[in-house]
Amino acid sequence: MTEPKHPGALGGVLSSAALEAGRTGLFVSALLALAACPGDDTTPIEDTEGTTGETSTTADGTTTTGVTPVDSSSTEAADTTNVPMCGNGIVEADEVCDDMGESADCNEDCTASSCGDGIVNAVAGEECDDQGESETCTETCVMSVCGDGVVNASADEECDDRGETETCDIDCTAPACGDGVRNATVGEECDDGNDEVFDFCDDECTSAPAVVLDSMHMLDTDTGELDGEPLTTWDPANAIWYLTGFELTADAELLVVGTAPLTLEVQGDVLVAGLIDLSGGDGGGPTGPSCSVAGEGGMPGPGGFAGGAGAGNGGSGTEDGEPGAGPGMAPAEGGVSSTVNSGSFGAGGGGGGGHLVAGSGGQGNNGGAGGAGGELHDSLPPLIGGGGGGGGGVEKDAMFGAGLDPGDDEGTGGGGGGGAVHINASVSITVTGTIDASGGDGGNDQGCPENPGHGGGGAGGAIQLTSPAVDVMGVLNVSGGQGGVPTFNIPGGAELIVGGDGADGNVVQ
Repeated sequence: MTEPKHPGALGGVLSSAALEAGRTGLFVSALLALAACPGDDTTPIEDTEGTTGETSTTADGTTTTGVTPVDSSSTEAADTTNVPMCGNGIVEADEVCDDMGESADCNEDCTASSCGDGIVNAVAGEECDDQGESETCTETCVMSVCGDGVVNASADEECDDRGETETCDIDCTAPACGDGVRNATVGEECDDGNDEVFDFCDDECTSAPAVVLDSMHMLDTDTGELDGEPLTTWDPANAIWYLTGFELTADAELLVVGTAPLTLEVQGDVLVAGLIDLSGGDGGGPTGPSCSVAGEGGMPGPGGFAGGAGAGNGGSGTEDGEPGAGPGMAPAEGGVSSTVNSGSFGAGGGGGGGHLVAGSGGQGNNGGAGGAGGELHDSLPPLIGGGGGGGGGVEKDAMFGAGLDPGDDEGTGGGGGGGAVHINASVSITVTGTIDASGGDGGNDQGCPENPGHGGGGAGGAIQLTSPAVDVMGVLNVSGGQGGVPTFNIPGGAELIVGGDGADGNVVQ
């Protein structure tokens, strides 16, 4: 049967199926309208890109959520502008190069590598880069060192020949004697950095010699001559002999004379197996017919003091003996016989004063007065020898006050003081022989028919040894000399006119 037609809103005729679908759509619309009502607790779904999902229902009742894509061209999108980056391997913007790090041609800051740019590029072989020469870096960008063949004026290099040459020292300075740098290529044996003529290295850079003495020799401290030949390293102002070694063999002797004490400055070893003689000489006895000429005073060792002459003709010119020489205000006195009565004996001279004690006094009789001993004197420093002994007085035969009688036996001389020596060695000093700085004995009257006054002995001198290693197995003699003793009419009182003994000297080691 045919359904009647009904007019629709669109003026068409709707079938029953269409009407049913319309009713369904109206129902769904109503539900959607209810879902959109205020106060609804339903939370919109937010997608992972930050957009809100929209819900829709299909004709079959299925509910779906749509995602709105983000527009990358919108003003709210992230800024992805390309920023230049050094090290990414792409040369961009102000970059000169980009080797993804340091290379031989490119610095790690993407600038071209060049010595002098202030950037140390190790790949390019640069050890340093101070943008030019500096004290520590050459202009070729290697560390500056003397001997590299590059003259670096900033490091005070005057030259650089990669070692010592005739024109360049090993420290990269121009060679010159006295600069403190020995240059063997130009013939320098030494260079002590000064222009002193007398030391271990002279002003021509010649080394002091090492000396070996194996026979008899004589050294004069006043002239600086050894066996009459001038020493090349002798300091005449201070009597110093500069050496780089010194040896005196067992059968050798070195006699030292002169007024100045001897100093040996040795840069090396010293061996004394023989004899170094610096002793004072003995006083002389009366000479001439019937001993009518007074005895002479003994010669001193180098740095010591002479003994006094005996009284009488050729001596003091009076009945009293001459005093000995000495370093102090009171040297040894001569024997005083000018107060002796006729026919009596005279008086002995005093002994020389030493470094540690005074000399002993001489003896006299019957109005004669023995000379007082010399006073002690400390030294080291200064380096000095011993005092000389006083001369003996005359044995008078003439009446009191009549003066000298030509027939008298004259007084004997006092002994000379021992000398002084200082040996200073940088390595060692070994003494197996003898260093003699003893004082001389007073003169005696041997061979004279009468007994004159006798001279005093000279004092011992001084021996100073300075070295890191000092070994003395031999003899260091600084003993004082003995006073002169009578040889005629003994016994009989003549022993009362002997000279005083000299004092011992001093040894420091």
